[in-house]
Formats: sequence, structure tokens, C-alpha cells
Amino acid sequence: MNGYGWDIALIAALIVLNALFAGTEIALVSLRQSQLRRLRRKDGSAAAARLVRLTDDPNRYLATIQIGITLAGFLASATAAVSLAEPLVPLLAFAGRAAAPLAVALVTALLTFVTLVVGELAPKRLAMQYPQRWSLIAATPLNALATLARPVVWSLGETTNLLVRLLGGDPKAGSQPPTPEELRDMVVSHRGLTPEQRTIISSALEIHERTLRVALVPRRAVFTLSSEVSAARARTELARAGHSRAPVVTAAGFEEVVGVVHIKDVTTSEDDTPVGDLARPATVFTEYMKVTEALRRFQADRQQFALVTDEHGSVEGIVTLEDLLAEIVGEIYDETVRDSQDVIPQPDGSWLAPGSFPVRGLPDLGIDPSDLGEAGPYTTVAGLVLHRLGRLPEPGSAVGVGRWAVEVTAVDKDVIEEVRIRPAAGGEPPDRKPSAGRRNGDATTG
Repeated sequence: MNGYGWDIALIAALIVLNALFAGTEIALVSLRQSQLRRLRRKDGSAAAARLVRLTDDPNRYLATIQIGITLAGFLASATAAVSLAEPLVPLLAFAGRAAAPLAVALVTALLTFVTLVVGELAPKRLAMQYPQRWSLIAATPLNALATLARPVVWSLGETTNLLVRLLGGDPKAGSQPPTPEELRDMVVSHRGLTPEQRTIISSALEIHERTLRVALVPRRAVFTLSSEVSAARARTELARAGHSRAPVVTAAGFEEVVGVVHIKDVTTSEDDTPVGDLARPATVFTEYMKVTEALRRFQADRQQFALVTDEHGSVEGIVTLEDLLAEIVGEIYDETVRDSQDVIPQPDGSWLAPGSFPVRGLPDLGIDPSDLGEAGPYTTVAGLVLHRLGRLPEPGSAVGVGRWAVEVTAVDKDVIEEVRIRPAAGGEPPDRKPSAGRRNGDATTG
């Protein structure tokens, strides 16, 4: 092999060395904390132990890698400029005195292209695909190099820390954990998850923002038992309604709640026992309580049913464990749920929906969330209509929601029972199949 052959071999080796350093840097940076925790717990190999030590001190491995990349690039450029440009000068004799500088420029351009592709881009792409495997392979040699270059690495690290402090940063700070919004975006874009998994994970990330005001069943829709009815009649009414428990109230209704009765209480007592004597004290939550806190309370108290009150202490409705779980996994239905609670598609491209349909379910009908504007003091479609209408509705009343119109089709005692959701003028009918209406709680009308 002639002199030029050795030079080319040296340059190729330096480019490969650059590729190894560049790929290792990306692999280590791409390692997730979950992967490192798994290595700490399950992988007892020496390479895994070295890798964990390296990642615990980013300055150490970053400085070592940067030294390697800088030296490899510098030596490759110097060798190419000195040795490989010379044989090109005669071929560029037509350029006169510019032949030598032109030869250096051509060799530099070619070397830059090869280095970028072979020494940077390709290894980084591979390292991003297999960060753990690459990191485990590179951990041992990189740890040895970091030990050999410790004085240089230390001086680089201290100088870097000083500069970071001068720029207002914290040298000891690591990468910021992802925000809930970023986690939600990661879930949505993750190809390995099914739509159901995405829905559950996204709901779990969003649930900390929700209060019971969103999840409760309004008092008007709650099934109740009079405190004066007998246990025998209560059994019949609970069975007919399809509920396992219900609030017990006096003639004043929700203004005077005696407690809550479970179906097992009325089945194990004398037939003529008044339900008021069997009622247990009710668990009470405020409508401003977070859904997550309510779940913790249910779990700690081993309860599944609670009354929800407003700021004045008046009962606004009820919430059950099933309602709270539905906030995470989606609506839960059984054979007792009325068909009238379903959203019914119409031939003209509109939907018939109950007034109790949750506003957060409107995107399932194809309504862009941006059409809803800023959130208002309501949680249902009926509340949305009342808020925008500003008066008591009547059949035929309608409000605009972006490219959509919500028209009142049925009213009972000033309460919106049903609405028609249709495209407004120039709007397009929805092309997505909606979820059925929300599942009423354990003691809803039914």
C-alpha cells in the first residue's frame, strides 16, 4: 500500500471513530429514565453498572465524547488537507496559482460530506433506534477513556460549570421532566398503542384537572326513596329502577337528606321497617373536589356513593365510583341504561342528544374543540345552550357553536331534555361515530 493508501485508511479509521463517539452521545442522551431504572433493578452485568455510573455524571461522558469527536475530526481534516490535496494539484493546473487552494477546498468538501453522512448522521440515526443496546456496548470502552482522560475531563467539566453559572443556569440541574401536555402529545403520537389505550392514558393525565362538577349526576336525574316507605316497597322500587343504592329523603326532597340505603339493607330487614330507619349516613363531597381526591376518599373509606354539594351546602347531585372510573376509561354501560340516553344519528347528518350530554363529549360528534371557545360555567350541552342563550329555552331555540348549531327540541319544566346538533349554514356533517351519552350514576332515573 502506497503512502496515499495509508492516509486514506487513517482518515477512514478516524471517521469511523467519529461515528462511534457521535452515536454513543446520542444513545446516552436518548436513554429514558425508565430504561435506566430497569437496568438498575434487573441487569446485573458489569456493562450495565458502568452505564448507570456514566449516566449519573453527564459531564464525565459528554466531555470524553466531545474530546474524541474533536480530535478525530481535527486529525482527519489535517491529514486530508496535507496528504490528499497534493495529487489533485496537477489535475487542476488550469486554475494556475489557485490550483493548490482549490485542491484543498475540494478535499475538504468531500471529507465534510463523508464525515457528515458516515461519521454523524447515519450512526446517530441508528443510535436513536437502539439506544440501550448501543449504550451497553459502548459503556465499557467509554468508561475506560473517561478514566484515562480524567484530568482533561475534570478541567472541561469545571470550566463548563463556571460558564453555565455565569449564564444563569444550574450546573447540577438535569433535564426537565415532561409536562402533562407533553406526555399527552407523546401518547397520542405513540404508534404502539391502541385507540382505547390512548384514551385511557390521556384521560388519566387529564383527570387531575377535573372536579366533581364535571362528573356528578344532577339532582334532577337522581332516583330517591322517601324515608317513610317500607323496606318491602323500597326493594321493589330499587329493583324496578335497576339500582343497588339510593339517597333517602324526606318530603322536602334533597333539602333534607336522611342518608343512603343499600339494597342489602332492605332485603335483610322486616318488610314494614321504614327506610328512614335503615339509612346510613351519606358521604358528602363538594363539587369543587378534584376527581382524583374523590377516588382516594372512596378507596380509603371503602365507599362507592357520595352526595355532592355546592358552596352553599345544597345538594347538587350524586357521584359514584363508576362515574369517576368512567372519567378515565370512558363511559360504562349496562342493561339498565335507557336507550334515550344514547346519541342518535339522523339521516340529515345531525344528532339527537340528551340535554345532559357532557360538553367534553362533543368532539366525539366531530365538533372541533376550538369551536367551543373558552370553557364556561357549565358541563352539559343544556348548560352550554342556557349560557349562550341567556334566557329560558323553548323548543326551536338554537345557539351557534362554531360551524355547528345546537337546537332545543324538547323542554320539560324549563329543563332542556333533548337537543339537535346539526351543521350550521356552510358546515359539514360529522363523519365520526359518536360515543353514546354519559352513563347516569348508581341512583339515576332509569
